[in-house]
Amino acid sequence: MFYPAITFEFVKVLLGGTFSVLHKAHRIMISRGLQVGELIIGITSDSFNFRKNYTVPPYEKRKEQVERYLRRIGGNAIIAPLDEPFGRTLDPEFDAIIVSNETFNFVSDINFIRKSRGIKPLIVENIGTVLAEDLIPIKSERIIKGVIDENGRRKRAIKVVLGTENAEKIKGAKSFFSRTFGRVSLKSLAPEISFHPQPMGVEVFQGAVERIKNIEEEYDYAIGLEAGIVETGYGAYDFHVAAVKDSLGKMNFGISSGFPIPYDLMKKVKEGVELEDAMKDIFGISGSGERLGAIYHMSKGMKKRRDLVTESLQSAFVERISESLPRVSK
Repeated sequence: MFYPAITFEFVKVLLGGTFSVLHKAHRIMISRGLQVGELIIGITSDSFNFRKNYTVPPYEKRKEQVERYLRRIGGNAIIAPLDEPFGRTLDPEFDAIIVSNETFNFVSDINFIRKSRGIKPLIVENIGTVLAEDLIPIKSERIIKGVIDENGRRKRAIKVVLGTENAEKIKGAKSFFSRTFGRVSLKSLAPEISFHPQPMGVEVFQGAVERIKNIEEEYDYAIGLEAGIVETGYGAYDFHVAAVKDSLGKMNFGISSGFPIPYDLMKKVKEGVELEDAMKDIFGISGSGERLGAIYHMSKGMKKRRDLVTESLQSAFVERISESLPRVSK
């Protein structure tokens, strides 16, 4: 990813980081900094208070890999140890800073302090969040664990755990992940759930989260899928919710299209009857929830439950991708 250079007469620009492994996101930030002006790179020192789930390599080793990259691209930058989070960001001599979405809010706080001290705020150049090919952010930790390489390419199959044993939900999830990522290892588990058997409104989202709350095994994505009903002033609609949690703990939600529930069917639901049982009572259709879904029967095969599952997952990943775009304001 490259960004058009912004022309300034003379700009001193800051970039800070740990640089445990020099990866694609780091390279983008360094290249952007060199485009903006005179680049000063702060690398966290060995005395920095790290909060990492791995052992950070020594400062000199991390510094050497940044220097090697600069030599390779013919770039010049000053490299200095960074002992604490603010570094030299409150120094009036600096004009700009290179950030990612992860550090964007922190820089907003820095500019608030600068303005309170009568110092011109830093120009903020945000590269967004650089995603690996599995649509999870590129992180040194993931590279060290052997999940991805420095460019975000997968080194092993994506592991997906589904909090359901419903055959239609599994088919919908398989369809989405195989088309999106290709090589995927998918496992389904029977979740221990304690919510209302016929979720309504926000309960549908809560139910999706409940299905993956207690998953203990390792995964790249844990997926909770729940169907439920939302009432509007124009009728009631059945829809699916996907709760998508990645290995870094980030949760995204997506919803499918909804289909209208006939008045007499909804009346049964309000009396405490599950939608599947109400389908049997009114239409004589048994086991609709476990097979192709109520929508299959109501649409005469135009759409199946698995299609709604796929839609809900697509929606969740739209949110995930959109969140990687560079933020320009809080």
